[in-house]
Amino acid sequence: MGRLCCYFRSRAADVLFLGGLLWWLAMSLRAGSPGGSIDRDDFLVNALKERVRECVGGEDFDSWFADTPCRYDPAGAFIFTAQSPFRTKWIETKYGELLRGIARELCEEDVSLSFESATENPPEKAAAAGPAASRLGPASLSQEGGERFYLDDFVVGPGSRVAYAAATAVLEHPGKTYSPLCIHGPSGVGKTHLLQGIARHLRETSNLKVCCDSSESFTNRYIEAAGKRDLGSFHARYRECEVFVLDDIHFLAGKKRTLDEFFSIFENHLNKNNQVVLSSAIDPAKLAGLPGRLLARFRSGLITPVEVPNFETRAEAVSRMAERKGYRLPPVTSEYLAQHVTENLRELEGALNCLINVSQLHQSPLTLEMAKAALDEFLDLGGQPSSGGVGARNIIDIVLTHYGVEERDLLSAKKVRTVVRARQVGMYLARQLTPLSLTQIGTLFGGRDHTTVLYALKRIEESLGTDSRLRSDIETIRSRLSVAHFH
Repeated sequence: MGRLCCYFRSRAADVLFLGGLLWWLAMSLRAGSPGGSIDRDDFLVNALKERVRECVGGEDFDSWFADTPCRYDPAGAFIFTAQSPFRTKWIETKYGELLRGIARELCEEDVSLSFESATENPPEKAAAAGPAASRLGPASLSQEGGERFYLDDFVVGPGSRVAYAAATAVLEHPGKTYSPLCIHGPSGVGKTHLLQGIARHLRETSNLKVCCDSSESFTNRYIEAAGKRDLGSFHARYRECEVFVLDDIHFLAGKKRTLDEFFSIFENHLNKNNQVVLSSAIDPAKLAGLPGRLLARFRSGLITPVEVPNFETRAEAVSRMAERKGYRLPPVTSEYLAQHVTENLRELEGALNCLINVSQLHQSPLTLEMAKAALDEFLDLGGQPSSGGVGARNIIDIVLTHYGVEERDLLSAKKVRTVVRARQVGMYLARQLTPLSLTQIGTLFGGRDHTTVLYALKRIEESLGTDSRLRSDIETIRSRLSVAHFH
């Protein structure tokens, strides 16, 4: 009813509207075909669009009607041709009543409306129309410098103010202030962002040699070096640096030999007054399987938490995420996402990427309505895990980290062996650990159909019996999923 009320504006508005139509008619007659004739059909279409703009406002008109061709059939029908089935359905559902009312007003008789799509099958690569979404999970930390985050991009909130202040203090006096610095908190709250920000800044602005890695990578390298009896190269990697940054040290708990090796390297750096920065999903004081001597050394520096961000921090964070991807979120859209995705920042970025992907696919703006539709899809695809299980988003995050691939590659058609393996393992675990259907899994992994998912499941199941490396990969990922879900 609200939109229909615009028909009954003041006489002044009607006079202005009719005056505009008369002006348009005069210009058309002047610039028309020989003889001064004018196409009545074009006149009606332009009059309709002007009235729609008046009723819905310039922003909504530009979003939904400016690029939607309309023609008038002399049989008595306005025909709208949208760019995609999604836009067609949206315009018909949201604006159909308004359009019918305006059409009746212009023609002074009953007319019909027809909504059609320029393509019933949008191109598979439609998402390429905008910037590619970056991976959602924590980027792998590397000695060579693959850090994804800048410390300046970190959104400081009440639950992260101390940790951020400590990180900036480390940049000013590495090795002298807060070494070791241990940041702990649940998954997806910004620990990796802080660690990568420190590593990246020191790598780019100082002459210090920075070694930055994950505890899982540290463990795998140690096992491989010990198996080859080549600990020299392992020690060279982790000892011969001046800044030692290690993510997710809770992963080391209970691994005695790896912990012994870590303690030796850790002590070596502290004795040299080098900077050590660590992160953990659990407060080290509560981490079972951590030697007392190690905890005592942690306490000689600073142990500080990062808590789940509040609403204001989440809203600001998702806006910054969008800017880094080349998009601008209207405040109402960022607030809607922040209000409904409360688990952590990683889930929030997952929802944002889902919004961007849906927007690109349907060539639609990042409106509040689009955010609502995208969030429904994100939650349906297991974005935030229920209390009883692991979410598909968690699976993708950990698979990406484990195999060291980018999400844009995982969702693409790339046939590189590592990417294919990561994709198939992700599909397999999503089928094993979530209630998602084959079709939903296919949608989650780049819009593939259910037969592709079936093929991936078959390949993994056939290989598990003979491929010990694959079995180890899946066991490790399952273990990390259990830790992430439990904590």
